[in-house]
Amino acid sequence: MKRYLSGIDWAMNSLDHAAKARSGIGHISQVVLELDGEIDSAVLRRALYGFLRQFPLLGGRARRDLNLCPYWKVPDKKLIPHPRLSMIRAPEEPGVLPPLEAQINTPFPAEWEHLSFTLLRSGARNFLAMTFDHRILDARGAETLLDYFQRYYQKNGFPDVRQAEPPHLDHWKEKFQAGRKVNRMFLSLTREASRSFPVSWKSRVCKLKIAHLAPAQADLFVENAYAQAGYLMLMPYALARSVQVMHRIFAARHIPGRVYLIPVSIDARLPEKSGEQLFFNHLSFLFFKIEADKVHDFALLLASIKEQMYAQVKNGLPEALTQASLLLRIVPLPLTDFFMKISSRKILPAFAFSFVNSAYSGDGFMGRGVRNIFHLPRVPNPPGVGIFLNQFKGRINLTLSYLEGVLSEEEAQGILRELQDTGHEQ
Repeated sequence: MKRYLSGIDWAMNSLDHAAKARSGIGHISQVVLELDGEIDSAVLRRALYGFLRQFPLLGGRARRDLNLCPYWKVPDKKLIPHPRLSMIRAPEEPGVLPPLEAQINTPFPAEWEHLSFTLLRSGARNFLAMTFDHRILDARGAETLLDYFQRYYQKNGFPDVRQAEPPHLDHWKEKFQAGRKVNRMFLSLTREASRSFPVSWKSRVCKLKIAHLAPAQADLFVENAYAQAGYLMLMPYALARSVQVMHRIFAARHIPGRVYLIPVSIDARLPEKSGEQLFFNHLSFLFFKIEADKVHDFALLLASIKEQMYAQVKNGLPEALTQASLLLRIVPLPLTDFFMKISSRKILPAFAFSFVNSAYSGDGFMGRGVRNIFHLPRVPNPPGVGIFLNQFKGRINLTLSYLEGVLSEEEAQGILRELQDTGHEQ
């Protein structure tokens, strides 16, 4: 059976095509493990080759079948090359971020390459970074792949991974009903002018800032979230904090618009099928509409975000989006990019946002302890700015990703500084 692409996968291919057309760099991201010691590069290279060659789709590319459904053309297993692995020694100052930033500003050299690895040492600190093509892995999938590699390395085994997917050319009535539901949602978002940053279509360089909340600081962040938003309501709390921080920049610049529109990616995996859902994108989205003149009241802002989240989940919007997106697979990628440019004139997000819970289950990696795991995604254009949080074993990492020229250095530093201030809500 072939690996046919889902609607969400086709959307990611569209983002990738648009990104390459504008900047030469696809829709890529990076997951980074901070380790408590160095890893032998030769041992890592051999182990990676033995592990990754079990998944021929890692050398594939998107094609369209005779039934017009896009699929992932998989090469013969014998043609899988050794993974690219580089070693970098970076000075303690300015640290690890510049070389990691350079990785997401460097395109993969060939259409069939979707992964690369970097061993990085800065002073006494050691890191393993995996840069990945977002068409074939999402954030949790990337962590899961490294988790399965660790199990392979320890000879512990890992769950079966599904590498085939049917075309889903059925249940058309349900798909069109889902499409109507999604269309009504988007129409409701476009009734008022939205605020967004002016971003050039030719913006190429992606800048990164990151802050790591130590366990004590992360505990306070969680306590504040539970106290103000409710148990396990970390995402709404973090989003509300982010909206307030970004609002101050929009207001200071006098950027017009009455509302903020914020897409939030959510994990759509079924817990009982997590092993099968390793590769490609198992995502959906929630969409939040925030009135700019109500952002100053944190309690009111938080209540609005929770209310919208509950309403969309109750209405089945994430599932409807997954179903409706299957209808878009007939559209060729160049036309999809054209439609995205046209539609973006009506609905422009203020920034992208996500909160990822770690999928890495182990405490170590190839005999070295894992101190932290964080993500460095390349933000799409638009919106040109993204705030991405992830949790790992008592830590919270805050990543700001933005295209060069969208934010000043002072603004970017200020965003991270305010988000880290766990004692500051307005």
